[in-house]
This record gives sequence, structure tokens and C-alpha cells, in this order.
Amino acid sequence: MRQIPKIILIHSGTHYCVTKDEYGNDTITASAPLSAIRCEPVKASALKSLGEMKDDVLTLYFDCVNSSPKGQTFSKYDKITHKGQSYEIREVKDFSPHHYEVALK
Repeated sequence: MRQIPKIILIHSGTHYCVTKDEYGNDTITASAPLSAIRCEPVKASALKSLGEMKDDVLTLYFDCVNSSPKGQTFSKYDKITHKGQSYEIREVKDFSPHHYEVALK
């Protein structure tokens, strides 16, 4: 697989590692600035017992070669800030060694 082209990796953000303490509260243990990433809005819908519910999320694309910092990993429940908004990581798809696709809610 080829890398994601640098020309479309136009966004930046910050990744916050989150751990839960013994009371279930979130504690930020580390942060890292992300550059040369891509954030795309995704329109998803889910069929619930009360009818169809819309769920707007972002998908973050992190290329293992062109994005930085190198060696970055993502975990469920970590936080990402992008354009002043804070998002929680819902799912991480690891396409190593090529890229990560991170679903944000």
C-alpha cells in the first residue's frame, strides 16, 4: 500500500491519553500534538428501538509515514481536539504499517 499523500493531510490536532482512576473519573496522562492528519465528517445512522437516530462523528486518518509524531498509537476512550472541539475515540482501525482510521464521537 502507498502512503496517504501529504497534500490531503491538511489538518492538525492534539491527542490526549486518558486513563480511568479507581472512581471511574478520567485522568489525562499525556498529550501529543498531531500534524499532517485528515479529519473527515461522517454521517452515520443507527436503528434504535425508538426509531432511526443520527450520529455525527469524525474519522481521523493518521498516516504512519507522513503524519507526526512518528510511532503514534491510539486507544479507545482517549481524547482528540480538532478545531477547538473535543472528541472521544470510539474505535481504532489499525492498518499497520500503512495508517490508522480513528472513529471519533
